[in-house]
Amino acid sequence: MESTDPTQRLPEDVLVALLRRLPPHGLAAARCVCKSWHAIIDARRLLDLFPPSLAGLFLNFFDLDISEFFFRPPRDTDTAVSGRLDYVPAEDSDAAILDHCNGLLLLWAHVANPATRRWAPLPQWPPGLDSRHIVFDPVVSPHYEVLKIPSHPWCTPGVEPQHQWPPSPFIMHVFSSTTGIWEERSFARRGDAIGTVAHLQQRQRWSIKQDYSAYWRGQLYVLNQFVMRITLSNCTYQAIELPVDVSTSNEKYSLGRSENGVYLAAINWHRRLRVWILVELHGEIEWVLKHDNNLDHMLSRGMYDPQVQGPWRIEDINYNSDHSTSEVNMQEAAEEDKFEWNSDNENTLDMTLQVGKCYTGDITILGFHPYKEVIFLNESLTRGLAYHLNSSKIEDLGNIYPKDYSAMYMFVEQSFPYTPCWIGKLPGSI
Repeated sequence: MESTDPTQRLPEDVLVALLRRLPPHGLAAARCVCKSWHAIIDARRLLDLFPPSLAGLFLNFFDLDISEFFFRPPRDTDTAVSGRLDYVPAEDSDAAILDHCNGLLLLWAHVANPATRRWAPLPQWPPGLDSRHIVFDPVVSPHYEVLKIPSHPWCTPGVEPQHQWPPSPFIMHVFSSTTGIWEERSFARRGDAIGTVAHLQQRQRWSIKQDYSAYWRGQLYVLNQFVMRITLSNCTYQAIELPVDVSTSNEKYSLGRSENGVYLAAINWHRRLRVWILVELHGEIEWVLKHDNNLDHMLSRGMYDPQVQGPWRIEDINYNSDHSTSEVNMQEAAEEDKFEWNSDNENTLDMTLQVGKCYTGDITILGFHPYKEVIFLNESLTRGLAYHLNSSKIEDLGNIYPKDYSAMYMFVEQSFPYTPCWIGKLPGSI
């Protein structure tokens, strides 16, 4: 019987030419139309034609229930993505984000894709206060995995102070969207342990942003007093020391993925910023210092008006939720902005800052731009900043302080650079 679909009679090259005209979200939707389109889009790698983009930063503020979204207003060709999780079932719609990887958010009871507004449930977590991470690579597979990693050995049953940490084998709980269940997996250590449990407990520093992770070329890197490089494909891992003695350092640390791999950043009270990149040569792994600069002289000259909104916006999700008001209209925000932040164009770094007060507060790290050598900072919860490592210049992105935010201690606990994923299907979604 002849197909009623006229596109089936088109030569494949003509169909591919038509599909190439679609924007990313349209092409991702077209991929789900039928098996033949799915196969053509994957075989021709059409989705690879669209450069990955950064939509904004999800921020977990201390004592705020819901993650905030600090976003770049979309360009005319972009589709707006909101940080609100009102499409997720109630137990997670007003909750903080645990982790992010390539467009998927890990929540307490669900995995969510803000770009497509799809979600999938997670089975109940295995017991224990461990670090939680998600691994997702849409180029490799539509499936994802969630890891629950023991991160506090002195709180782990059966672990004694004299034991080596991390152990081998290292037992972790892993959920796979392929099987839909949690399972225990045994990971063999490659190389040496970091030290004894007692040694790690003595040098514990709360200045390290615990449990930050980065996914790079099939491996998950997790920061917790040291860096674990986990290879899920063969169930092995490696423990990597940090490039500084954390027991004596007064710096704050953050781990992330950027243009050329896995980066580690440290900043101290005097605003000295150091950035290392993890390099592997001939089987040996080492941290290479890429950047070392004191930002104090730059920030003391920078002036701004706290009333100026800036090119980026805070979505004020908590305020809107509490006051039953509508969320920020992102398309309107884009139209209102005369200045468009674009990390591809370093000329924007010379933008004139409005005259007001100097940057005089505490500087903390929000994360790395995943595709450009840019590190995001925040100044006293007032301004979001973008610092370009190659040019040593700073952009003032705008106000980062949530409306009506008030707590005994006010700071950003965790932050996640967010990159939209337009693949429509989410395994296990309902």
